[in-house]
Amino acid sequence: MMSKSKNKTIIGTCRICKNEKKLSFEHIPPKVAYNKNTRYYSIPHDEYYKIPDILNYKHHGQIFQGGMGEFCLCKECNSFLGSNYVRSFANWVNIGVDLVSKYEFNYCKVLTENQNPLRVLKQIISMFICINEPWFSDMYPELLDFVINPNNIILNERYKIYTYLNNEGQFRCFKWTETSDYGIICETTFPPYGYVLSIDNPNKIEHLTDITWFKYFSDNREHKFEISFYKHPTYYAMPLDFRTKTEIERDVKY
Repeated sequence: MMSKSKNKTIIGTCRICKNEKKLSFEHIPPKVAYNKNTRYYSIPHDEYYKIPDILNYKHHGQIFQGGMGEFCLCKECNSFLGSNYVRSFANWVNIGVDLVSKYEFNYCKVLTENQNPLRVLKQIISMFICINEPWFSDMYPELLDFVINPNNIILNERYKIYTYLNNEGQFRCFKWTETSDYGIICETTFPPYGYVLSIDNPNKIEHLTDITWFKYFSDNREHKFEISFYKHPTYYAMPLDFRTKTEIERDVKY
């Protein structure tokens, strides 16, 4: 995932309506989630894994800026997500920003107010659809059906959405990935949250917060609920790798 010139014309398959159109740039996460002026380096994975000391690596090459995202949506579908889900997602993001900026912890439990969890979940799933190729929603059509209908609360039990708090390490963006321990996952991390989509994995992913139950909330902005969060660093570009600097240094040494 990278930031590209917004004036560039790209024709492709819209991830939402699945039509061949001129694609607009979708910020992932949305700009209101503090992703408006993001600056970062992008290192291809095959090069990244050759770096002997990732913690002390001096980045070289082009700096991307203007927000992380993809040319993946047509203008109409971009507007659809913006008008339906982004406002609720922004309220959700502000909870995480408040927590990671004011407190030091590895685990916490909070009471949230004035939230619309259903629409937050739909925005998160739309992000996973957008970071993957068009075939992804063909293979998992229930995810797309859940997003395109704001009132749809039906999401097959094969899909689980997890979150964690993050303010330490790197951004992450892992598309469809097959793991040995957790089956098929996708993961995206941009402070203050990381999100994991788990597919066809009957086992709970420990030390993450399962928010799949957000689908059962009615569609309004006044929900109050208690939720627990784990906070994890993301120094290493490997799905579900939450080792601290000390742990990575120890593992490299031995």
